[in-house]
Amino acid sequence: MTRLLDSARIETLSREESVRGVLVRMVLEQAEHADNEEVLQLENALQLLLTRFKSLGDDVL
Repeated sequence: MTRLLDSARIETLSREESVRGVLVRMVLEQAEHADNEEVLQLENALQLLLTRFKSLGDDVL
């Protein structure tokens, strides 16, 4: 099973020079020091953030 944090999409987003990119990098950094339960929580939080950014539209990024 591919995890969200290990996906190519997250890798691409982490290189963005945007608020979204900063947030993705912050989550990835936190995940480096997290146990499995914390990683699941971080993935869920990141999914919610990305959904919210998508609902705002690309023009606000």
